[in-house]
Amino acid sequence: MSANFVSVIIPVYNDSERLKICLQSLENQTYSKESYEIIVVDNASKEDIKSVVSQFSQAKYTYESQPGSYVARNQGISIAKGEILAFTDADCIPDSDWIEKGVSCLVDTPNCGLVAGRIDLFFQKSEQPNVFELYDCIEMSFSQEEFVREDGFGATANIFAYKHIVEQVGCFDCMLKSGGDRQFGKKIAAAGYKAVYADDARIAHPARHSFSQIRTRIVSFCWW
Repeated sequence: MSANFVSVIIPVYNDSERLKICLQSLENQTYSKESYEIIVVDNASKEDIKSVVSQFSQAKYTYESQPGSYVARNQGISIAKGEILAFTDADCIPDSDWIEKGVSCLVDTPNCGLVAGRIDLFFQKSEQPNVFELYDCIEMSFSQEEFVREDGFGATANIFAYKHIVEQVGCFDCMLKSGGDRQFGKKIAAAGYKAVYADDARIAHPARHSFSQIRTRIVSFCWW
């Protein structure tokens, strides 16, 4: 049996250097290269995102002028060829078997509408985290397992869903600047599908390293 075709969708606003690292990880997946595509949605960046994307054979570039990560993700969904949609962010580093593990969990779980994978935080200087990074890890880490158990959703830095279910329930709310991942999960649950946590579908996410980043998370509950 052939593998399910997967569209990995990444919204990006500037951040081209970390995008390169993300794309390098995604180009070296255990999942068959013929069975996935990477869609990078440039959300009106000032940096030359298109030239970065052109360096990677699995990746394709698209543009969204309206600000907001959710509208950017919806643009990615609109051109996705995959039966399965996978979402991550430009500053994340997926494990080499991330797609394989996420897809396996989705396909092997009856009536599954959403898979939320594990998100591990890392520091700018691994041996010397600053006080904000430590605070982020201790007080504000991405507890995907808890998100799934208590609210039936996953942070968009690491989720998988069937495209036909997304088309059934509707995409992300473009009017929202934060909390869209929670609403997205609730729509899938309301349609009768379950959300599950996949501990082995892992990505690494940088810990917030400044007061302004911590404040943004507290004030807006933003998953960007």
